[in-house]
Amino acid sequence: MSRGLMQKFSRPSWLAGLAALLLLPALVPGQYAMQLVNLGLISLIVVVGLNFITGYCGQINFAQAAFWGIGAYATALLTLNGVSFWFALPLAALATGLCSLLLGVPTLRLRAFYLAMATIAFGEIVQLVLVHWETVTGGTSGLRNVPGITLFGHTLTGHREHYYFLLAWAALGLGLSLRIRASQIGRAMIALRDSEIAAEVMGVDTVRTKMLAFTLSSVYAGVAGSLYVSSLHYVSPDLFSNAQAVLFFVMLVIGGVGSAVGAVVGTAVLTVLPEALRFLKEWYLVLYGVGIILMVCFLPEGLVSLRQRLPGWRRSAPAMTEPAAADVDAAQPADARFLTARVDGAASNARTAGGMSVQAVTQRFGGLVALDAVSLQVAPGTVHAVIGPNGSGKTTFLNVLSGAYVAQAGSVQLGGTELIGRRPSAIARAGLSRTFQNIRVYKSLSALENVMVGAACHQPAGWRGLLAILAGTAAHRRQEQALRETALQALHFVGLAALAERPAGSLAYAQQRLLEIARALATRPRVLLLDEPAAGMNPQESTRLMALIVAIRDAGITVVFVEHNVRLVMGVSDTVTVFDFGKKIAEGTPQQVQADEAVIAAYLGRPRQTPSTPNAAAATPEPDHA
Repeated sequence: MSRGLMQKFSRPSWLAGLAALLLLPALVPGQYAMQLVNLGLISLIVVVGLNFITGYCGQINFAQAAFWGIGAYATALLTLNGVSFWFALPLAALATGLCSLLLGVPTLRLRAFYLAMATIAFGEIVQLVLVHWETVTGGTSGLRNVPGITLFGHTLTGHREHYYFLLAWAALGLGLSLRIRASQIGRAMIALRDSEIAAEVMGVDTVRTKMLAFTLSSVYAGVAGSLYVSSLHYVSPDLFSNAQAVLFFVMLVIGGVGSAVGAVVGTAVLTVLPEALRFLKEWYLVLYGVGIILMVCFLPEGLVSLRQRLPGWRRSAPAMTEPAAADVDAAQPADARFLTARVDGAASNARTAGGMSVQAVTQRFGGLVALDAVSLQVAPGTVHAVIGPNGSGKTTFLNVLSGAYVAQAGSVQLGGTELIGRRPSAIARAGLSRTFQNIRVYKSLSALENVMVGAACHQPAGWRGLLAILAGTAAHRRQEQALRETALQALHFVGLAALAERPAGSLAYAQQRLLEIARALATRPRVLLLDEPAAGMNPQESTRLMALIVAIRDAGITVVFVEHNVRLVMGVSDTVTVFDFGKKIAEGTPQQVQADEAVIAAYLGRPRQTPSTPNAAAATPEPDHA
């Protein structure tokens, strides 16, 4: 995002914008208007923080006003008891971070709207505590005469002095959010939002990632609360209600969810618009509400999307030229040496331990037995196909192997490591990666960023990694460069290097299939699971896919794939296993399976028997199970 903005605006434009911000106090009339600007800067910090959990991760959070209040009251109580603002601010941020952990640990492990419900309840609890704990919070009267901010021995006074201080904090918060967005953690957050299961099977610890985002969101709010109370010298509980939390949420939605620039635009609009409409008196709220509804209806991606709709912007945007067909659809895969590179000092090559043992795996959905005591052995460095009629349990089998489902019974071992019971991210780090029957690329990321998510599989980023990102350390820069190089090699391997910077959602269907394979290969797996990789491909694309699968096997990667394309299955498979009604009914070489009567019966129905007696002549064929 920041790269695109830098390309759009020239250096003079940035300098002009900076000059306007620095001169703004001289242009704003009156103290009230200046106070409104300062409140807008504080709100911006809150909304930029909200963008981590709601914009990047896609989780609905209505606790931002409560965290803002916790930060404000923590700072007020500390400074009123003689603690310096510069010690109170980090302590307030720490307090909000701890509160977010207490709230997030039990709720972020769940999906759907549990976090939204929990944060609404949390906001109500915080409001009640602030109102009724009068001996500490002052109740409805709040806390007054909160000490101000001292900077280099000078205590800030007046709204204009506070403006530059708050502007610096808002710029810092925005800059750090852009840095996180361009990092491994930012890509993991957006991958989680676009497809949580696809992020998980690429090695993203989705629970940890959501906790990082939620904690960052609360810390931003805590810092904003500290700045608020220290610049206004007063705090009361009425400002930290759920209504204010909804306003922060609307600011982000109106500006553009997932966009740091959108957070700026939305905050500015909803800070200025209510004041601009107050002259309408009783019609103020009506027109304000209608305006919000119209913006949501006609600009669902937020006001920031206007830049893509304006004719002038579209004309000035660089043209997207189509790459040569040879660059996109290379018939022969490129150098596969990146697949055998070492990860964290240990060889990730499948040749070391690429075999997989499946013993008596049973998967039930209520009364339906999708897999019935399935056992098979996958030899290392081979292509193993799993075929069968629709509904025979093939995709369920891959889901069990990758951890998307947890089998009720049985064992799956990869190189001696038991996989059943592990989370998909742990299975990915153990050496198993996959693609999906229904394409699950991260449409909000570029093709290169998609593959970089997979490339980071063996380097999960936690709190230490976050600190390195925020500090911009040399180690972090080297890691980002290594991830980029691995991703480019994977894209080159599947023939998509020329499309690296394209949004993944803009690629053709067959190209998205190849992108999923490149992303899975970037994890450097021992075993690669492909779920109907040729679905939707024409014969020429299927032929290129055959060459790609052979190249993956020749690189030492064990391939297990589900497919209906018989020509593809028989052309590349070393072993074929046939499922029917959740059971393994045949296994062997392609030639053996093609001649197996049980396989023929499963696909075509049992053949009519040649009558040898008068009674046999009246026999009828059994129904088709396919």
